[in-house]
Amino acid sequence: MKKFKKALALSLTLAMGLSMVACGDKKSDSTTAAPSGDATTAAKSEAKTETKTDAKSEAQTEAKTDAPAPSAGIPKPDVSGWDDSKKIYAYSWDDDFQKKLNVVLEANPELKPYVEYVNLGVASEESLDLIDAAFKSDKYPSLIPADIGSAKYWTEDDTKTLDLKTIGFTDDMFKDTYQYAKDFANFNGEIKAVTWQSTAGSVFYNRAIAKDVFGTDDPAAVQEKIKDWDSFFAAADELKAKGYKIVSGPKDVYYAIINAHTEPWVAVGADGKETFKPDDTIKTYIETAKKLADGGYTNNTEMWDGKWAESMKDGGDVFCYFACPWMIGVFQGNGATDGSWGACVGPQSYYWGGTYVSVGKDTPNPELAAYICYELACDPEIGVQITNKTGDAVSNSAANDRLVGGEIAADNNGVKFLGGQNPYGTWADAAKNVQQGAVTYQDKNYEAFISDAANGYIAGTYKSVDEAIDYVKSQSNTVLGIPAE
Repeated sequence: MKKFKKALALSLTLAMGLSMVACGDKKSDSTTAAPSGDATTAAKSEAKTETKTDAKSEAQTEAKTDAPAPSAGIPKPDVSGWDDSKKIYAYSWDDDFQKKLNVVLEANPELKPYVEYVNLGVASEESLDLIDAAFKSDKYPSLIPADIGSAKYWTEDDTKTLDLKTIGFTDDMFKDTYQYAKDFANFNGEIKAVTWQSTAGSVFYNRAIAKDVFGTDDPAAVQEKIKDWDSFFAAADELKAKGYKIVSGPKDVYYAIINAHTEPWVAVGADGKETFKPDDTIKTYIETAKKLADGGYTNNTEMWDGKWAESMKDGGDVFCYFACPWMIGVFQGNGATDGSWGACVGPQSYYWGGTYVSVGKDTPNPELAAYICYELACDPEIGVQITNKTGDAVSNSAANDRLVGGEIAADNNGVKFLGGQNPYGTWADAAKNVQQGAVTYQDKNYEAFISDAANGYIAGTYKSVDEAIDYVKSQSNTVLGIPAE
């Protein structure tokens, strides 16, 4: 199989910038997995709930142990007679995965002594070399979570990670998983990773501005105002007339547009030669970014800088941010007041980010690794608990149906942030329509090239969108060594 190539320095810079915003404090730590209490990160706040951790019924446990059909799930391993040789290690770049892992371990306390969490405390991209080195240590990486920018390193390599079908997984176990998450985790017919997480995008909108301009902050009414791109720009004109900006900066719409591409930008020929294949989403994004800038619809901020985040506080002049569930922590970290924001799908379904968990090929305990992965991704009870304990949205549609139906904790972080609105139905609706399957190991580099091209077009450096795209092609060739077709 094609080996993932490590991204270049500019990709590392991008990854570190995003990781620091999205993942919070980066202190290196290696600890035995245990309840993480009320620990929080800058981008993903853990809701402090007292949801019962042993909520699985006897009937569920019995079904998992006794039912032979693959669709019944991965059986819980019997720990009788286990010793330290059965311990597995989970390696991650920060502490976010630990919170989700703890939900599984709290529901299965007999497994806790056999799982140790290693927090590397680095940017996701930097973790690759550290985990590679750990393969040769006495703490072999059995569970390997990676963000979407790094996960291909593990999912497209047969020498380091397992096809999960070899440890009991079947395709029908993922019947409740959103298609885009399954697409990313599968490679050449193999199941190379699982995810508990749904990162379906939405729009977070300022309720006070919505009332001032549109007369309502009802999510359904706001969705109608920005239901497609034509409506979005009509709303931008209404907002501009009253002194507001529809988004903070032109790049705010990047993921909503770009992540709709369905063909990979890097094509690999039969001879192994790589070719850059730009598609229409690149042109659409560059043109849309310029339209936003030229129309005076933004504050012309750069995503992730201080000025970009200023309007997350009360009294800001920005109507909305394109966001996804993990962005709640970003808002809260930048002074957003609970109840000041609402959520709707927006003009286009999309996804932004995501964490995928692979299993090390030589794990000493494949039964335990398989069970934990199954619980994270496929057990709706665990999915409900992950949402209620950490505020994260999950990729399990059966869990989301239960959450929308009322199994939502009163102090769930997402609900608190959105002023009582239950956003999990909104995110589930968006997730059902997300198209995915085109991510390549070079996409972070292309994001940098495309962003530079759009900024150059806005500034007048490039006189046409075609000139801007030519810049992307030239960078692909000179920096990555991948010529455009």
